[in-house]
Amino acid sequence: MSSIAGGRDEPRIPGRRERILGRYERRGPGGFVEPFDGVPHGGVRVPGAFAMGARDGDAVELEVLRPASGSRAAEGKVLDVLGRMDAPGVDVLVVARKHGLALGFPEPVLDAASRLPGSPPREELGRRERFDDPAPVTIDGEAARDFDDAIAVCERPGGGFRLFVHVADVCWFVRRDGLLDREAARRGTSVYFPDRVLPMLPETLSNDLGSLRPRQPRLVQSVVLDLDRSGRVERVRFADGAIRSAARLTYADVARVLDGAQRVAGVPRSVVPMLRLANRLRALLEQRRRERGSVDFDLPEPEILLDVEGVMTGVAVSPRNDAHRMIEEFMIAANEAVARALASAGAPCLYRVHEPPDPERIEALREFARGFGVPLEADPRRVRPHDIQRFLRRAEGVPQYPVLAQLVLRSMKQARYAADNLGHFGLASDAYAHFTSPIRRYPDLVVHRVLRAVRHGKARGLDGLARQLEDLADRCSRLEREAEAAEREVLVWKKVAFMKGKEGEAFEGLVTGVAPFGLFVQLSETLVEGLVRVEELGSDFWEHAPSRHELRGRRTGRAFRLGDRMRVRVVRVDPVRRRVDLALARDALRVARRRGGGRRKARR
Repeated sequence: MSSIAGGRDEPRIPGRRERILGRYERRGPGGFVEPFDGVPHGGVRVPGAFAMGARDGDAVELEVLRPASGSRAAEGKVLDVLGRMDAPGVDVLVVARKHGLALGFPEPVLDAASRLPGSPPREELGRRERFDDPAPVTIDGEAARDFDDAIAVCERPGGGFRLFVHVADVCWFVRRDGLLDREAARRGTSVYFPDRVLPMLPETLSNDLGSLRPRQPRLVQSVVLDLDRSGRVERVRFADGAIRSAARLTYADVARVLDGAQRVAGVPRSVVPMLRLANRLRALLEQRRRERGSVDFDLPEPEILLDVEGVMTGVAVSPRNDAHRMIEEFMIAANEAVARALASAGAPCLYRVHEPPDPERIEALREFARGFGVPLEADPRRVRPHDIQRFLRRAEGVPQYPVLAQLVLRSMKQARYAADNLGHFGLASDAYAHFTSPIRRYPDLVVHRVLRAVRHGKARGLDGLARQLEDLADRCSRLEREAEAAEREVLVWKKVAFMKGKEGEAFEGLVTGVAPFGLFVQLSETLVEGLVRVEELGSDFWEHAPSRHELRGRRTGRAFRLGDRMRVRVVRVDPVRRRVDLALARDALRVARRRGGGRRKARR
């Protein structure tokens, strides 16, 4: 399968000179580049002839011509000037260059996309099963531009529910091993930044032809689930379908409908009864999943607020509502149905797997949580999803719940793609696959192809795919991790830039990390994380207790611990190293003194 060849990572060529990204500063006749990722070279000197027109404060990519030796600094040549550090969009350019993310598409790929039909062919629409009643709708965030899935629910004549999950049939347009397919495989996933998206597929597909836009005829692969009155799946059917989405709804608007609003702008009155019936089904599915032990964190999702130039202006933190949970439950139900069908058929499949956590990490979590009076009653060697779920429920009333939830996340293994069905620990599911987002995830495209081949009796044609699934799973997992790292990094860039000019201001914060050299504190107002170095904690010898996530003064007995809330002051903001240095405000120091020499007693 040639579509999995190639990739974003260039091979390391023996003898190739190192390239770095950093900030250029004029120094005498030449310049100096301070790397963004630490200073392994002590910085790089740039002779004037090699500056390539870079100006003071520019972000640049540089090639190291001569490494540092003794007291002599490394020397290099500017290869590309990305723009001024404070210019809108330069943060994305730097991060994309670092992670090998393509900002645009090659001309042949754009040409292939331009040759696609402007709308689904009438002949194909006529061959497909129509799903117009109940009318499907899409439900997404306010800023969403690509709509992978639409849902509808109706009551069954004998009682119970019928759930329709219609997923954009992107693979009908993206033919296996074609230019579009190879480019999608090379990218693996769309990358979402606060002010832009680097899509996996050209916009002709991702925002138009392959997107379930309202009142437009669209091709879908449909999952139809019949459920009884308790939400138990009794029958599953798959179909090549055609729909016209009745409306493009947002989570906020649907939440208002579910809260009882009679009229909500943008929500057709005709779909309101369906949405309320869907919410009844959501509650049943949620309860069933909870009973089997599925782990839910339900932490609020922060949204970075930007001005028209893409500069961060603040953070909005909104809790998840029933509309979010509804779509999550329906997508889980569809993904499980597809995975179980392919497993039963013995067909090759890219499963989404989540293996049980390592016993050592669970033991460390149990020991730490005991200090907060939250017991984790489980054998670390045989921990079950039920055990983690019960622990999180007990922790909900503790002020340090966000930190405890993050520790649970860190104690678990990363979900990944695999050719073998290893189950999904977090969802307490025996089979799970990604099927519902083919616009933005390549594994979903693969699963779509396999499901269609199995349904149409063409599974024998999948032999070549089966031989390459393991490599494809590893590759898609790696590309996903790379994209997530890039997304996190851009958020840090924007948050640190937002803090520039706020030196001297005080903020409330939460200790999110404890290290021998200091405390990591997340500011509650902006979600920016900064470092309070041990030198700022007062004159004492600070001992680090990793098992207790604590720094304790040997002389005074003062202690600072993970989950502590404190007031801090911004001391320095370093946009190059993306670092915010903090110091304790006076009231925080008084809190630490009051704690004194005794250990924290567990709550009972």
